[in-house]
Amino acid sequence: LKYTAEIIEVNNCKIGINTLLTNKIILESLVKKKINFFTNFTNIKTEFKFSNGTRFDFLLSNNKEKCLVEVKNVTLSRKNKLAEFPDAITSRGLKHLEQLSNAIKSNYKSYILYLVQRKDCDSFKIASDIDNDYKIAFDKALKSGVEILCYDCKLNNKEIILNNQINYE
Repeated sequence: LKYTAEIIEVNNCKIGINTLLTNKIILESLVKKKINFFTNFTNIKTEFKFSNGTRFDFLLSNNKEKCLVEVKNVTLSRKNKLAEFPDAITSRGLKHLEQLSNAIKSNYKSYILYLVQRKDCDSFKIASDIDNDYKIAFDKALKSGVEILCYDCKLNNKEIILNNQINYE
């Protein structure tokens, strides 16, 4: 995706600051089959209403299965090469984790995808000191079967594109 004026530079690190681009970057990556976990899905629906008051960023489906994907934008890094989420208390993020767990009971595959829009991080973790309730819900979601994906981006002054999967600590 090509965008201008959506990137800032801090300490020689480019950071994507427009959170509205996050889902566009992922949608382009899904359409172009750049995320290996989702290449078998033929249908992509954005802003899928799952229940009253809950929408997920993507519903992916094919003839055999359906998959929910919630995407979170990550820009926080307080330790060298480590991206963290959230950067503030997030009741909405907490609800998404709980609903992704509930979706598994209804035969959906459930994923949360953290998109790190910075060039200087090669691993990811939950910032439990910022929102411990989110960390608790995250751990419960993992135990319930929600799958976690983390990707970084290539950023320059003209474009932001999905790059590599990075490790979750």
